[in-house]
Amino acid sequence: MKNCLACYLQMFNNVFRLTIVLGLICMLSIANLSTAFADSHEAEGEKAEEKPNISGWFQVDVDSLGTYFLIGASHPLGGVSLDSNIYVNDHFGEFDIGVSFPVVKSDNLTLILLPMLGVGFDYTTADGPDALFPQIFAFLPAGKIYGFHWTINTLASIFDDQRLNELYNRTYFTYALNDTVAVGPQFESVLGLGDGGGLWALNFGGRVNIGYGQNNTLGLYLGYETKKEEGETGLTGRMNFTRTW
Repeated sequence: MKNCLACYLQMFNNVFRLTIVLGLICMLSIANLSTAFADSHEAEGEKAEEKPNISGWFQVDVDSLGTYFLIGASHPLGGVSLDSNIYVNDHFGEFDIGVSFPVVKSDNLTLILLPMLGVGFDYTTADGPDALFPQIFAFLPAGKIYGFHWTINTLASIFDDQRLNELYNRTYFTYALNDTVAVGPQFESVLGLGDGGGLWALNFGGRVNIGYGQNNTLGLYLGYETKKEEGETGLTGRMNFTRTW
């Protein structure tokens, strides 16, 4: 009886994973079909309007997770934008998709929110999705001041009940000293959820963004980790290079 129950639970788990993957594929298919339909409809007639600009970005980061790459794009859809990106770290890959929209928009200040849902795969195993990543970004350009916030929830327990979920936060503000250099404070935290969880990381420090030519930015973060191990200095940080187009 126990063996049968275990089989049923395993079968349910496999079906659940497959459903999630198929759901994400359907979301992408609908988005792609909608874009294709809009493009074909736009081409009809002699006075079709120009296609909207599709902006993109590429970033490479180095921090405690190693060296990893992020690539994303934004497709205008009326007053909102369909955004997607991939995250690649060694044998781990993640795909995120969401919709960005302005909450506040004026001549002096703009607040843009971008909720996203991602799915990650560990390609060292042939075992389907590794985790889901519901997350939200906030962007605040306000003249010489720029604000950024990111909260991401790693939901790993739905695929492996032995793993803990976690919540990561990153917030920073910069002030542009000139056209090349912007400086400001940064704060990060990692919270383990559930039994055995807790505050795993809590660091704060300063950030410098340096213009590296047109559409290029070098970001440097130097912080102090309050949850450091005995004998460690607590100094931590991150370097990243970002190109937009």
